Amino acid sequence: MRLGLLIFGIDDHILDNMPEDVAKKQTLIYNFLGLMLVVLSLIGAAAGLIYGIIIFGHWGLAIGCACFLGLVFFLLLQLLLFLSLQTRYTSLKQELSQMEEVYKNYPSENLGGISDEEALEIVSKYRMTWRGAPKETSNPFHFSQILISTAVVSLTLLLSFLSANAVELFIFRKPVNQELHRIKQSEHLIGLAKLQENPTTTRFAEEKMEAYWTLKMVSEQPNNEFKFIDCYSLLLVFEVLQTGLGNTKVLIDLLFAVLFLVPYIAVKKSDEISGGAFLKEVVINSMSSALLMHLLSGRTIEKSLQKIKNEFDYHKALGKK
Repeated sequence: MRLGLLIFGIDDHILDNMPEDVAKKQTLIYNFLGLMLVVLSLIGAAAGLIYGIIIFGHWGLAIGCACFLGLVFFLLLQLLLFLSLQTRYTSLKQELSQMEEVYKNYPSENLGGISDEEALEIVSKYRMTWRGAPKETSNPFHFSQILISTAVVSLTLLLSFLSANAVELFIFRKPVNQELHRIKQSEHLIGLAKLQENPTTTRFAEEKMEAYWTLKMVSEQPNNEFKFIDCYSLLLVFEVLQTGLGNTKVLIDLLFAVLFLVPYIAVKKSDEISGGAFLKEVVINSMSSALLMHLLSGRTIEKSLQKIKNEFDYHKALGKK
């Protein structure tokens, strides 16, 4: 299965640089993460279908809503997962952000005669040195980690909340509809909505409008029949759901929160991911590419400067004899 390779953009040449058993283990891990990402996205698509059929009352629009929300879930979860992917090879990360220190050993004026083979040999020696970098038990603290973690947890909890409510509506559809039917038959609401007296206070006017709006939301319209939940308002449905389930709803919401947070907890805490060979090899590959580009570009710059000096007449360009 290559699901993880496709989702995380893992190149085969990166896996080729690792021992075969390590490459297989890393592939299995990222396939599992990719599978979790797909499952959570499908849950989001199911939530979109439920919300769409309540809001629009049309299966075609509901399916479109499901596809849209499923795609949003997939992209957001993928983004949050990438934000959490940080290797524990801190020394390599620091060197990657300070490649100028390596470039100083190879100034452009010394690269005019370097060949492709010599450039590759230099990069190969550095790769061997970088592969011997130690793995830290934990990453050093930085304020940006708080911002990233806060964003990841907040967005993940929001997605889990949307999914949990949709699943709760699906499971408890029948009792919710029964409660909505009781609201529709409420003599108090019917009497308040039909009351002809002019509102004497602002509070009375608000209650009369709320009663009218509530009855309208739970009364089926001729050209827009109920198809899942006997209500046109998600806000009213959520209110009924919250009132009916009470602490049970809180428990289900927490279970979904844990389900959605599992991939990110695994990424942060698993020694096979944050401290694994793949992320290390990604960093080394980035550093090697940067160094190789510096060597080749330096060679091109130096050759171009020499060509300009040999072929371009500065005195003629300045109007001098």
